[in-house]
Amino acid sequence: MRLNLGNFFFFNRQRYNVQTPQPGEIWQVNCLVRNPLDFTSQEQQTLYSSLARSFLAGNSPPRYVMIVKEPEMSEEIEEQWLIVYVMLLSVETDFISDIDLLIPAEISGLGQDLLAETWHILPALACNLLQPVGKRLSRQIYDYLLTVRDYHHELASHLPEIREIQHLGFVHKSLCSANNTKIQDFHKAEQAWSDVLTVPVAAYYSYLKGIKFTNAILNELLQLEQDLPSEIGD
Repeated sequence: MRLNLGNFFFFNRQRYNVQTPQPGEIWQVNCLVRNPLDFTSQEQQTLYSSLARSFLAGNSPPRYVMIVKEPEMSEEIEEQWLIVYVMLLSVETDFISDIDLLIPAEISGLGQDLLAETWHILPALACNLLQPVGKRLSRQIYDYLLTVRDYHHELASHLPEIREIQHLGFVHKSLCSANNTKIQDFHKAEQAWSDVLTVPVAAYYSYLKGIKFTNAILNELLQLEQDLPSEIGD
């Protein structure tokens, strides 16, 4: 593994998205992921699950996410490596549980239903999101999805009644327990796929540590150079 100096010194704004993702928007995930480190083929085999590698090779259907939190600007984070929090959406709609909600095509605007994985919120590099698609979800739906997630983590005391959910436009089959074996297997597969998003974020944090370490050494060398003449003079 080594620093990708091409990415460090040059940033082609024509090639990667510069639109700031906004909460409630649905974005397609880019299968051409970027990060500041160059992985060898062996490292890619180790770091990415087989499901993630299949997606990166273009051998699986498009994937989508809902923006949960827009990127935060700071002095430490370079513009090309902005981090955004997203909720995974799946085109596999047969695995509905009390923490997976079906968003109909009329709401998503994508021409197909999506399964919102309210339990599955994670950080991603904004540059690895290809483009916004479909419709931006309403504030009411956005808030409800996050309430379901909070309820799952015992951060909310209750959920709205089913009729209130139906009023928002969600389509429900009978709610299945998340303890169902098939649902558990689905969740494990989704966690494995999410390497596509989480590995570049981890690589970015490693890159930051490397840059800070290098800067610390350079500062120490500069200090030594400044101290040497005075010591020689003494």
